[in-house]
Amino acid sequence: MNLFLTKSRSLKKQLSTSLVVSILGILSLFWWLSESTIHHITEDYLLTGLAHDAQTIEHNLHLKDGVWTLKFEDLEPIYSRLNTGHYFVIKTATQSFHSPSLGDYPLYLKPFKSSDTLGVTNVYETRGPVEDLVLVRSVQLRKDNQPIDIYVVEDHTPIQTLLLKFDLFFGLFTILTLISLYFLHQWLIKRAFNQLAPLESILRDFNLGHKVLIKPEDYPVEVQALIESLNSALEQSSLQFQKSRQFNGNLSHSLKTPLNLIFQLLDAPELKKSPLLLQNLKHQSQNILALTERELKADRIAQHQVITPISLNELMEDLIPSFEQLYRDKSIRFELNIPPTSLLSMEKEDAFELLGNLVDNACKWCNTTVAIHYDHHQLVIEDDGPGATPGQLTLVAERGYRTDETKPGHGIGLSIVKELMVAYQAEILFSHSELGGLKVQITFS
Repeated sequence: MNLFLTKSRSLKKQLSTSLVVSILGILSLFWWLSESTIHHITEDYLLTGLAHDAQTIEHNLHLKDGVWTLKFEDLEPIYSRLNTGHYFVIKTATQSFHSPSLGDYPLYLKPFKSSDTLGVTNVYETRGPVEDLVLVRSVQLRKDNQPIDIYVVEDHTPIQTLLLKFDLFFGLFTILTLISLYFLHQWLIKRAFNQLAPLESILRDFNLGHKVLIKPEDYPVEVQALIESLNSALEQSSLQFQKSRQFNGNLSHSLKTPLNLIFQLLDAPELKKSPLLLQNLKHQSQNILALTERELKADRIAQHQVITPISLNELMEDLIPSFEQLYRDKSIRFELNIPPTSLLSMEKEDAFELLGNLVDNACKWCNTTVAIHYDHHQLVIEDDGPGATPGQLTLVAERGYRTDETKPGHGIGLSIVKELMVAYQAEILFSHSELGGLKVQITFS
């Protein structure tokens, strides 16, 4: 999981949200302006055409001897055919004229208000002879000193249909643009965060005990101050870590000297007179010595050093003969299934400590067989011994816990293994083996 994207307040989520909101607002405003402009231009175009037709009709309307006449033959032919979608009506004080295209249909003629002056224009929609809606432009004017009202009508359904298609197309284009910008922004964010990705592996190396130095110039300018602060914090942490380990090491070494004196005193003739006291002293002294050795070994785990992967087969070649000699009375059969190219990314002494404890524990409890397998960063060591109960499996890695007090040891070997796994960020699992004994499964990251 990415180290920089797991905060409760995700920076990526905040940037994405702000982008979507801002782009949605901008595109919505752009869509509204575009729609309004297109519709306004289209309406102006229609009304300009109707105004031109009204002027033509007015030009062909004449008053002679108090009677109005209209030269239909001089008008556009579209007004002469029935239901063409282009109509007109003329109203004077005593007469009215209808275009032949209107037939006998009673077109709704919106009256002018009494307050309207000559030259006023009204625009409205009404039902046509065969159309659901037609656009009407009416004008009140004076000709030959007589008031006349001219209503010019056009079926604007085709243009409305084109506008609807444009609205749908533009809306779809807007949505696609928004989606494209969103994914483009996601890609740009991911690309920007990828510049910080090396930090994760560097900090993982620091957790493993490697000495690290983060170069601020390798990262964006915006985070260079943060990198410098992080370098300072890592340096302070490293110094404190070294001081702590040095203190533990000094303490452990200091304890070894008086412990050696105790062991020498245990051989004194006076103590041989009290066998029980002598046995208890030896037992407790051995425990203290084992714990001291454990702390000295733990002091070395994951030190600040560069780890070079080592061959697992070579390690086993060094270890197996020692265990064959140590447990020669059991004639243990070792089953190895380790690919030739298998490598462990561990410090060599830590690897010996890990494998030594695990193999020693398997040899101690097995009947005749110890199996060791390695595949895809997973190490499995199992034996054919008596195994452990479910309750014992939960306690087997605890320090000092021993499933059988009759067996030699101090019960701290597997706990050292567990601490090594924590240091190297590996996972360890104890379970029942198909061979009958204990199965230890370690998965390296």
